[in-house]
Amino acid sequence: GRCRDPRTALSIAIQFCHGMEFTHSRGIIHRDIKPGNILLTKNALVKITDFGIIQTRDDLRGRPGLAADGKGDGELTVGFRGTPGYAAPEQFADAHRVDRRSDVFSFGICLWLMLCGRKPYRNNAVREEISPPTGAGGQSLPRSLAALLVKAVAYDPDERYQDFAALRRALNEVYGEMFRVECPYMELDFTDLEAENFNNRAVSLLELGHVRQGAAALQRALDIDDCLPEAIYNLTLLRWKNGRARPEHLYRQLEAVRRRLPDVKIIEALSQSIKCDLLGRDTWQGEENEGEERATAFPEYMLCVPRTSLDVFRLGQVRRAARDNVRDLLAKKRYDACCKMLISNWEHMGFRKDRALIEVYNQLIKHAAGCGELVGVIRVNTIPGPSGTARALCTLPGGRKILSLAANGNVLVRDYGRGKKIRALEGQRRVRVVCRSADGALLVLGNTDGSVTVLDTATGKTAATLDFEDKLACLAIDTGNTLLAAGGPGGFAVFDMARGRRMVTEKGPSVRSLAFTVGQDLVAGMEDGGLVWWNAGGRECVRVVPAHAMPVTLLRPFAGGLRLLSAAADRVVKIWDARTGQCMRTIEAHEDTISDVLPLADDLFATACEDDLIKIWNADSGECLHLLDARGDGVMSLTPGPRPHVFLSGRRDGAVVAWMMVRDLIFE
Repeated sequence: GRCRDPRTALSIAIQFCHGMEFTHSRGIIHRDIKPGNILLTKNALVKITDFGIIQTRDDLRGRPGLAADGKGDGELTVGFRGTPGYAAPEQFADAHRVDRRSDVFSFGICLWLMLCGRKPYRNNAVREEISPPTGAGGQSLPRSLAALLVKAVAYDPDERYQDFAALRRALNEVYGEMFRVECPYMELDFTDLEAENFNNRAVSLLELGHVRQGAAALQRALDIDDCLPEAIYNLTLLRWKNGRARPEHLYRQLEAVRRRLPDVKIIEALSQSIKCDLLGRDTWQGEENEGEERATAFPEYMLCVPRTSLDVFRLGQVRRAARDNVRDLLAKKRYDACCKMLISNWEHMGFRKDRALIEVYNQLIKHAAGCGELVGVIRVNTIPGPSGTARALCTLPGGRKILSLAANGNVLVRDYGRGKKIRALEGQRRVRVVCRSADGALLVLGNTDGSVTVLDTATGKTAATLDFEDKLACLAIDTGNTLLAAGGPGGFAVFDMARGRRMVTEKGPSVRSLAFTVGQDLVAGMEDGGLVWWNAGGRECVRVVPAHAMPVTLLRPFAGGLRLLSAAADRVVKIWDARTGQCMRTIEAHEDTISDVLPLADDLFATACEDDLIKIWNADSGECLHLLDARGDGVMSLTPGPRPHVFLSGRRDGAVVAWMMVRDLIFE
């Protein structure tokens, strides 16, 4: 009788429903819900206690004649379990023949005591008519609340609320009717708790020596919350311990984490430990210790410290309010205000993955007249795959199919989404290089025997078959029907795919990369580090430019073909004026081999490195805007994603990571 405020009472009841929903989702029936087992903190947060006589699904399955849904042969009766004044009628007949509805009944009795000051039944085991519920002082209750109380304690289980989710929704409807606002406890955000639970489970598994299961639990934690410091710390430490990554690579990867999550002390501490280990290795190697293995003192794995319930609730309410605010602004078509609030919320969250905010941004970008500054990059999804299958990554029209090249030469196809099957492209074996036309209509496969297969992506049928007659090194295709192929001892060939024949063959130094520029001029990246321009059709050499100190392995047309990106084994990226051949900018991009370069917009491009880092650059200023850690063992390829603001990276371990760029949008 101490809870006389209906607003407080309904808030407590809705909180309790959340707890029981979680309990039931784990296959647990409480069987002894009563006021003494429902505790309140000083901050009015609910705690459910006394799970001493719980019943699980396994208990039910283990009893002859008794099904998991509580229905059996009608002959099994094993004593009473529970508290008579709160137990459901079916518990008196058989304490083990209970289900979720039995707990709903017991809590319904608690609701009567809290709101009416009395119980509905004199004896719960005997069916009787219930007198209409009234307030503790005899005052009338809202009709909807009275109906709820009657339904919660219906004698027949089929006439009650079938679970606590249904009861929670009904309680919230009453709350909204009485107070003209939704209960703040109606929806809670347990995302952080779930991620932290997976991290702590991983620590236990790793301490027991179950490395594979521990690594999987850490990946699951980061799938839920990709900014969880403890999970990032533990995954990096695990890779350091088992030698799956070079310490210098891990140190650089932690630099990317520190940029994204500044002032996180455990990340800083691990970074310093790896740095000290690297310095110690240099000293050790400098001394006469050949043949001896240097022991490394590794730190301990890190558990997530449990938060108070109040902190969890407050954080959940803040995030829910943020989502509701941006959705409301979007619905009112206040796009500019919505974008500013969205970016502010994401900056506060460290640009962690949030599905609700991602959906709003995807809607906003449809109404934008243009894009401004790049403010953040979000890891949207990690799609697993067999090891070594994320080379030569590309997407097909629609963005739902991802192709990659396996080490055995098979072209593998997977869907854009987690848990989808990966299959080999039928009829294609021993493929060496892959390229796609700009519009995605054609897919070109260069085989190890020098033959070239052109596929129509809409039908999957072969559009043309060409013979290069040499070992292929690279391919390029223009917006029409012209295909470039290079390899072997040197030179390149130009094919007219519409006619299926060779147009031009040029012999010379070995070509390592090819590209089309504005006006369909051809550019070849050479083994000796130079760039060679040819006119459209490849019949006349226009200019030869010394470009890099090592072979030019990557060429990418940029800004509508007006610019050209080149990258070489010297770890340098250069930006060229495609019309004049003038070098506009030189960028020392990475400390290790550059594996791919991807134009993102007229002013942005990305570079990938074998040390597992991705950098996003401003082409005009040469500034590195964002440093991303792919959390694998090296990035092998980059490709545009299913939307213009999404790109994909393929890792050496076969996984594909989807990234979303968040820009300050411009609205008319």
